[in-house]
Amino acid sequence: MNYRRILVFGAHPDDEITMAATIAKLAASGVEATVATMTDGSEGFPSPDWKDRIVAMRAAEMDECDRVLGITHRFRLNYPDMGLVHNKQVFKDCIRAVREAQPDAVFTHGPAGLNPDHVATHQITVPAVWQAGEPVSSDLGEPWAVRHLYYYKEVASSRRAVGPCVTFDVTGFAHARLLASATQVSQHALFGKTREELEAEAQRIKEANEPAAETFWLSERFGLVDFPPREA
Repeated sequence: MNYRRILVFGAHPDDEITMAATIAKLAASGVEATVATMTDGSEGFPSPDWKDRIVAMRAAEMDECDRVLGITHRFRLNYPDMGLVHNKQVFKDCIRAVREAQPDAVFTHGPAGLNPDHVATHQITVPAVWQAGEPVSSDLGEPWAVRHLYYYKEVASSRRAVGPCVTFDVTGFAHARLLASATQVSQHALFGKTREELEAEAQRIKEANEPAAETFWLSERFGLVDFPPREA
């Protein structure tokens, strides 16, 4: 993972937390970590009273999560939650994100899963990453060819073929996932834990400092070109 820049696509404002330890470790080493969030998270309200303010709440939570993990920049595409579809505009927005971020590696959702926004994110971003490297749609920026495309979730249950997996040592950063989850107050009902409980668990994990790793799958759409990556 000796990359200079990475880009993580997530269907919802908290999806990138699945790989929080990797983001935190890379950011701590000087890697520019960018996240592209596809939807506005507008359906993530556990109480009807939150419906009119959930988007603003989740926007603030994204800001706090970025500070916790060291995320450099976040593209907020703001498509309707539970309504993400593959159309021309969202496809072009994803191409633009790749070209602006100029990542060495992109991480996105895998082909499995029941959440339709997750599936749509996979179906949109995989071809968008490829298209971003082609000499087309020049108004979206200069073409940028991505070296490696990974899936960071929704792979294990898939019946489709996926590429080999890469296990990344995140010892010393495993607590980052709990700290990032603690920032997502609107989702704590879904997580089944309070902020205080998540932060206390994060502290226990940090103090234990046990070996930890996160697993990623290389996309079947991208060949093993220049792998492992060369030193910068």
